[in-house]
Amino acid sequence: MHTEPFTDPPPAHCGDFFPLLRDHVYLDTGSAGIALPTHPAAAARFYEDKAAGYLGRERWQARAASVRARLAAWLGVEAREVEFFSGTTDALNIVGHSLSWQSGDEIVVASDEFPSVRLAWSAAEREGATVRLIDIANESEREDALIAALSPRTRVLVVAHVHSMTGTRLDLDRLGRACRENGCLFVVDGIHALGATPVHLEQVDVYMAGVFKWLLAGFGLAVCVVRDRARERMRPAFRGYLNQPPENGLQFAHCNYPGVYALEASLDFLGDTIGWDVVHGRTAQLVQWLADDLAGTGIELASPPGARAGIASFRVPDPEKTRLWLVEQGVHVAARGPYLRASPFVYNARSDVARLAALVGEFLEQHK
Repeated sequence: MHTEPFTDPPPAHCGDFFPLLRDHVYLDTGSAGIALPTHPAAAARFYEDKAAGYLGRERWQARAASVRARLAAWLGVEAREVEFFSGTTDALNIVGHSLSWQSGDEIVVASDEFPSVRLAWSAAEREGATVRLIDIANESEREDALIAALSPRTRVLVVAHVHSMTGTRLDLDRLGRACRENGCLFVVDGIHALGATPVHLEQVDVYMAGVFKWLLAGFGLAVCVVRDRARERMRPAFRGYLNQPPENGLQFAHCNYPGVYALEASLDFLGDTIGWDVVHGRTAQLVQWLADDLAGTGIELASPPGARAGIASFRVPDPEKTRLWLVEQGVHVAARGPYLRASPFVYNARSDVARLAALVGEFLEQHK
């Protein structure tokens, strides 16, 4: 494991692999990661395999099985627990429709979660369940508020591992233990975590994440881990040739094979060429550097120290106006609610976050 402090510049391979960064300060991986130059050839390999028509199915199915096993080893789960869907929202909805519900059941979720996290429970509501929206008064109290909301009626606690707007990273072990003590399932949207920060699933029942952000691959593919504790409580909402009874897997048809091939290329680069310890450690360091630089202008990150991953959000008077001005300076971030959201990743340089902080200070000074 990497233990030395990270310095500038980013890992040597990044200069060749991400030419966009030669002319742009791209700090918006939280919206979409930069594709690798190896992705086109990886996706093309699927079509080369498919040139034999259905005779090539063993090759693409074997590739999917290999990537599934690789993900399972990385996440510390069984390969049979890993399924592929078209996106995080798709996975959330399939899970919500595959659980049985009755009147009086409750789903606990923070009121400021991303819409997909809040809205995937329509099947439960039709059966008389209630989605309890929990207001979060302070980011440092997010976990406490969610745990306090659990009751004997709670069937599911659903959270984002890393909050899409504030960037707060939750302690999955703590929340998962609370769910076990309460007898409810713990469902986690990990799209802003998987690839950006270590993920431990010992106390998690369902974890899903699209791969177009911190795993740098394409749209139309998500990884979904369904642990046995959750699967025992489910009846697949959708059936197909892949989950014919008595099978109880949720994936019911072919997955996005070109996307799986591209994901494999991402795992090769991030996991093997750079190494996950460097990816995670340097990303955390970039966020800390930005926090330090912004502190000099009197700005604090929304997420508390010790609960951060790859998202660094901070309040400015007019986030969208600030974002557009930064684009003119060649710096790319996102505007989310009251926040300007920067999301540096392993390929960014120390100078990238320093430039962002300096420009924000300059803009705020100009618009006093």
